Amino acid sequence: MLINSEEYRAMFEVEDNLWWYKILHGKVISEINSFANGNKQIKILDAGCGTGGLLLKLQDAGYQNIQGFDFNDDAVAFSKSRGLNVQKLDITHLQGVFEKESFDVIVSDDVLYQFEDDVIEKTISSIVDILKHNGIFITNNNAFEIFRGTHDIAVGSKKRFILKDFKAYLSNAKDVSILKHHYWSLLLSPLILVVRLVQKLKLKLHLVDLQNIKSDVEMPSEFMNNLFYNICITESKILKKSPFGSSLFLVIKKEK
Repeated sequence: MLINSEEYRAMFEVEDNLWWYKILHGKVISEINSFANGNKQIKILDAGCGTGGLLLKLQDAGYQNIQGFDFNDDAVAFSKSRGLNVQKLDITHLQGVFEKESFDVIVSDDVLYQFEDDVIEKTISSIVDILKHNGIFITNNNAFEIFRGTHDIAVGSKKRFILKDFKAYLSNAKDVSILKHHYWSLLLSPLILVVRLVQKLKLKLHLVDLQNIKSDVEMPSEFMNNLFYNICITESKILKKSPFGSSLFLVIKKEK
């Protein structure tokens, strides 16, 4: 549910190759592979699928029972142009749309930041309702307010998260626990922070056209793209649980 169609077009054009999407999709698929243990028939839902990049990767990985939804017409159209099973739905109104305990895995990446805390808590509760027992909910979200910049305005972000936010959202949920979590990318944080501080300065000096604001979703040079990707890969190998970064990745499990 980004603000304008140009942001979805930018996503559609770069998500196959941009370092950030490659790292994120790799994290998600790694967790799904570990959960599935070779079973390619598990039912997977991408809740807020954007232009379908993750679904395409899951399809390429051999998963057969996959579907997604997004609230934005452009996102749905881009996803359908890839031949994906995607429909238009509102993630905040899932009651009655799917049967309870329908999915083994539900993924929702960088969607929840658009909502207030009470809506997020209700949305997570609805997601848990349609998750099978022993199923997992994978979610990646922007982290730490210090990283806020023009990117957040462009994508309609109302907040950035830390781990205790999700602990609070799940505090009233039964039989649900955070199985894994980590922040990323620690090693790129200084660079990202400098970029966002410059963005804040430009906003303060009224040097940004708020009517034509753009996100940071843009393809860098091949050299820089490969460099950022390899830095993140290196970080994942040496740090299993980073304490800081611009994103927070969680795996939440629904117990029996």
